[in-house]
Amino acid sequence: GVMAVPRATDRDVQFGDLTEKNIGQLRVLNEALYPVKYQDKFYKDVLTQGEFAQYVYYRDLLVGAICARVEPQEDGSFKLYILTLGVLEPYRRLGIGALMVDYIMGKAAEQPDVKEVYLHVQVGNEAAVNFYRSKGFEEGETVENYYKNIEPTAAVIFRKQNTPATAKGV
Repeated sequence: GVMAVPRATDRDVQFGDLTEKNIGQLRVLNEALYPVKYQDKFYKDVLTQGEFAQYVYYRDLLVGAICARVEPQEDGSFKLYILTLGVLEPYRRLGIGALMVDYIMGKAAEQPDVKEVYLHVQVGNEAAVNFYRSKGFEEGETVENYYKNIEPTAAVIFRKQNTPATAKGV
């Protein structure tokens, strides 16, 4: 039979910063992962997001990235928006994506002013829909004509309330 690949654990997966020097790797990853072309502004923005925008390494190999940004709200609170979350094809279904969501929710939990984490999923992307559902995200409204150059153009919003961590060390 086919060799079962063991699930990735925290020992197998590390996160690393995006920097001016290595940002080119994110361009290459994104071109491999997404049908959308990201503009220079995207790369400038994610460089300012610190621990919310990270490369993901599996056993020291760069296999993906998660890019999120903090968005101030009118009431003084914040939302965390996941721009991209992707893992290269050969490394999918090992649980790496789940660890990436756990990572970003953990970072959000350290920020009590962050009220929710949210993202857009292209309509028809059942794999992504099932993945985010399995991670406790709730399906929200559909946004028509969200994507410019890919079909279908509609996106569904998925959101998850942030549960801030209690006092440190508890």
